[in-house]
Amino acid sequence: MLNADMPLTTNTSFVMSVMENISHVPVKDAAGLSLFLIFVYCLSISIYRLWFHPLARFPGPSLLSVSYFPFMYTYSIRGKWMRRAERLHVQYGPIVRVGPNHLAVDGSVAWTEIYANRGAGKSEYPKPRGFFFNGDETSILAAPRDVHRRLRRHLSHAFSESALVEQEGIIASYIDLLMARLSERAGKGSKINIVDWLNFAAFDIIGDLTFADSFDSLRNSGYHPWVRNIFKNIQAASYTWFATNYPPLQTVMRTFTSNETVKISQYNQQLAVEKALARMSLGPEPADGRRDFMTYMLRKTRTGEEGMTQEEILATAPVLVTAGSETTATLLSGFFFYLPSNPTAYWRLTEEIRSTFNSEDDINMRSASSLPYLQACLEEALRIYPPAAETPWRVSPGDMLLDQFVPAGTHISVSQWATYRNPKYFKDASSYVPERWLLPAHPHYDAQFNNDNKSAFKPFSHGPRDCIGKNLAYAEMRLIVARFLFRFDYEICPEQSRWHHDQRSFTVWAKGPLYLAVHLRE
Repeated sequence: MLNADMPLTTNTSFVMSVMENISHVPVKDAAGLSLFLIFVYCLSISIYRLWFHPLARFPGPSLLSVSYFPFMYTYSIRGKWMRRAERLHVQYGPIVRVGPNHLAVDGSVAWTEIYANRGAGKSEYPKPRGFFFNGDETSILAAPRDVHRRLRRHLSHAFSESALVEQEGIIASYIDLLMARLSERAGKGSKINIVDWLNFAAFDIIGDLTFADSFDSLRNSGYHPWVRNIFKNIQAASYTWFATNYPPLQTVMRTFTSNETVKISQYNQQLAVEKALARMSLGPEPADGRRDFMTYMLRKTRTGEEGMTQEEILATAPVLVTAGSETTATLLSGFFFYLPSNPTAYWRLTEEIRSTFNSEDDINMRSASSLPYLQACLEEALRIYPPAAETPWRVSPGDMLLDQFVPAGTHISVSQWATYRNPKYFKDASSYVPERWLLPAHPHYDAQFNNDNKSAFKPFSHGPRDCIGKNLAYAEMRLIVARFLFRFDYEICPEQSRWHHDQRSFTVWAKGPLYLAVHLRE
C-alpha cells in the first residue's frame, strides 16, 4: 500500500550500465561503490519528497515527509501516535504532512470536507482496502460506495428507533444482571475491575442482538474465549499490518508470531462463521418471532432479491459485534475514570439522577434520555476519551482541501484525540468539564465555553459512513450510568491515577484494569 508513492522514475539503461560496470570492479571497491549508490539513491528520494513531491507544500516535520517509518512505527508498534498528532496539529495547523504520501487532517476540516455526503457527481474519499482485514470490502466497514449504500439501507432498520424499543427488554435484562453482579461485589473493602464488567455486559448485549445468542459473560462472571481473543489480537493485528507495508519484515514477523497467536485468530474467525451460519439457518423470522440484526440482513428486498449475500453477512456480522460492544465498553470505562476527577460534576450528576427517579425501576431508555446533565457527561467523556482515538484512513480521490490540491491516492487520517485536545477548539481541553455541552437554559450552563468548536466534535464519525449504531450506544450508556449511580457510589483506587495516561491506542485503546471501590449508596 505504502509503496504506491514512487517518487522517482527508474532509468533502466542507467541502472544496467552501472551494474555492468560494477561487475568488473574488485569486490572491496564494489562494496564501497554499492554503499555510495545506496546513499545517492536515498538522498535523491529525500530531496524529491522534501521539495518536489506534490505534498511538499503542506507543513510538517521533514523526517516524516521523507520516510513512512517514523509514522508507521509510532502508529502501529508503539501505539502512541495520537499524542504525537496532538502536538503536530498545535504546531502546524489543521493539515499536517506525516508521511511521504500521507496527511493528518483534524476534525475542523475533515468532517465537512472529507467525511460528509459528497453528493452526486463527486467522488467520495474511500477507505483503503485491507485496512481492517483481508476482504473487508465485502463488509459494511469498507464496501464500495454503492454497495455500502445498499448494506446500510438494509441494516438501518435494525438500528431504528422502533427497533430500539423492541430491543429494550433484552438490553435491560443484561443490565439487571450487571447490577446484580456488581452488588454482590460492592463494599467490604473490595476492588472491582470495571473494565471487565463493562466488557461482559456490552458483548453479551450485542451478541444477543446480533445472533440471538449471548456470550454469557455476565452469567459466568468471565470472558467468553472469543471475546478474550479479540483483546489479545488487537496489538498483534497492528504489528501484522505494520509488516505488510514493509515486505522484508513479514518473514521476521512470522518468525516471532507464535503458533498460539495464529490459532487464536483462526479460532475467532471460525467461531464467528459458525455463529452466523447457525443463526442464518433459522431464516429471517425465527420461530419465536423475535427480530435481531440477522433478521434484517437476511430479509429480501421488495423485488424479492437477496438483501445481503452470504459473503457480506459473514463479513459484516463480526464487525457489528466488535464495533457495537468494544467502543461502548471503552467509553464507559473512560467515563468512570474521568467523572471523579471533577467532584462538582460527580455531585451534579448523582443529584440529577437520584432526584429524578424514585426507584431504579423508573429508569428506562425514555426516562434516561431526558437527563441533560447525564448527556453532557457522556459527551464530555466522548471528547476527552474517544473510543477510536484515530479514525480509519481515507484515500483522496483528487480534491481541494483549504485551497490546496490533494492528489488522488493520498492517504488521509483524522485523529479524534488530537482534535478534541486542541486548545484552539476547546477551552480547558485537557479537563473533564461537562458544562461545556449544556444549553443556555440549563442552571449549570457556563458561558466561558461558548467559543468551543462543537462542529469539530464527531465521536461517531460523520456522513454516510458514520456509526450506524449510535442510537443503540447512547441508549446503553445512559441506562448503565443512570442505574449504576442511582444504586452505587464509587471512588477510583489510588493506584489507578495514570490509567489513561499509560494507555496505547491501536485504533482502539489497549486498556488495562480500572479498579473502583464501589459501595451501595447511603
